[in-house]
Amino acid sequence: MMTASNVHAEPKISSNSLSITIKNTLQNQRGDFDIYAAPNKNPPLVCINCDTLTPAASTIKLAVIDAAYQAEKDGKINFNDTIIIHNHFQSLVSKNFFSIDQKEDSYDTLYEQNGQPIKISELLRVMIQYSSNLATNLLVEKLGLPYINSILKQQHLNGMILGRMIEDLEADGQNIKNLVTARGLGIFLQKLENGEIVGPQQSHEIIQIMLGQKFNDIIPPLLPKNTPIAHKTGWIKGVRNDAAIVILPNGKKYILILLSKNLPSEPEGIKIFNQVSKQTYDYFSQH
Repeated sequence: MMTASNVHAEPKISSNSLSITIKNTLQNQRGDFDIYAAPNKNPPLVCINCDTLTPAASTIKLAVIDAAYQAEKDGKINFNDTIIIHNHFQSLVSKNFFSIDQKEDSYDTLYEQNGQPIKISELLRVMIQYSSNLATNLLVEKLGLPYINSILKQQHLNGMILGRMIEDLEADGQNIKNLVTARGLGIFLQKLENGEIVGPQQSHEIIQIMLGQKFNDIIPPLLPKNTPIAHKTGWIKGVRNDAAIVILPNGKKYILILLSKNLPSEPEGIKIFNQVSKQTYDYFSQH
């Protein structure tokens, strides 16, 4: 239960009107909510539980695309290179292999193309826009977990932790998780918008991919139609996440990170976040 006693904001922003509005919205709601909201190139105006490590769900795929662009820049991979589609991956903690459950994934086309080659650039697109778990694991296998985390460390993105591949249940059983903080994702998107993820061209290309996001039930619904939103969603049981760069009609931009866990009702949690997103948009539109 979200109560006044467990909603924490930084002292310097505790009296901010947007922060107060959002805290009032969360008051007595069922579940745990972490929120970061900031004008582009500025510190956050809202930082509610924003340093709490939370299940990343598919928002962790932003770490994978980041590392892929760095690897491409460094000549380690070429986006025109192909990978043979397969659905068997070795667990991080044993010699056992596991497969992605197609019923739990969100892009059937890759499964239909099993055994066929696919360009790395296409895997990156469907990983972000369709949140494909199979595409993610193929890319993580290609890049390697240590390499991806070394890029996060190099970029000082301490609030993003890729512990294992998607659906590596053995590793999960040993408490090896994919985790993020709202501030960590906020800093990533600040860097991305400012051209600091790998470089200006790479940052721009990642944003263009994110603008094509196909799952739009959390941040976009109550915003004006056709509002440009570069974002990545994520969901697992009891969790609904969204991390976005939102572009206002005047061209100004803001960063909004909405993370949740322990949701007894996921549709209810989504509606709460719809409201928070609208409140954030209205505030930044007027300031």
